[in-house]
Amino acid sequence: MKMNPFLSIWGRPTETIRYVLNHKTLSYSFLLLALASLAMAPISAAQFLFIEEIPVAAVVFFAVFGLFAASLAGWLLYTALYTWVGKWLGGTGTFTRMLSVVPLGSLPLIWIMPFSLLLGLSLTVLRFTESGFAASYAVAALFLGPLLMLIIMGLSVYGTVILSKGIGIVHGFSAWKGFGTIAIILGIFIALYIVFMIVVFSLIFSLSM
Repeated sequence: MKMNPFLSIWGRPTETIRYVLNHKTLSYSFLLLALASLAMAPISAAQFLFIEEIPVAAVVFFAVFGLFAASLAGWLLYTALYTWVGKWLGGTGTFTRMLSVVPLGSLPLIWIMPFSLLLGLSLTVLRFTESGFAASYAVAALFLGPLLMLIIMGLSVYGTVILSKGIGIVHGFSAWKGFGTIAIILGIFIALYIVFMIVVFSLIFSLSM
């Protein structure tokens, strides 16, 4: 049965993940990653659009291509980590199949693209000219900023649920084990960060003596 992952992911996430694995190529997952990066780019660029010393073209370039490059690197890194840690937990998944499901965790965020693109366009217009509509939209968007952050957090939580299911399907174990895979990797990064900060502050302290 043919499915539209953009719609079916909300009510049938498990079937959608299996459908993407069995009927879609890696180019589809690449497209999802690119769309998610594009959806978040205007929000990440918003705070820099009113710094006159920075050209708009530079802000747009680094927001779009910089975020996409970071997302692409993260895609490869986390795919490798999810594959490795999942196998350590008894999974049987492969790197290639994991590549297909990791971007599905970002699929819910794509739905904020109309809002985020209109926000970016409105802020850009306001930088060069006075526009009543752009000003009204930008003010409303900034006023509703906390609500937007809550929506993004909610979509990110659901994306984690999707990713947990995807990891579980690829490795042949439960979604809870998939979530455990994510938690282990997060714990490793937190531990590395703590060690790094201890080393940095130790160096600063020793140099100040």
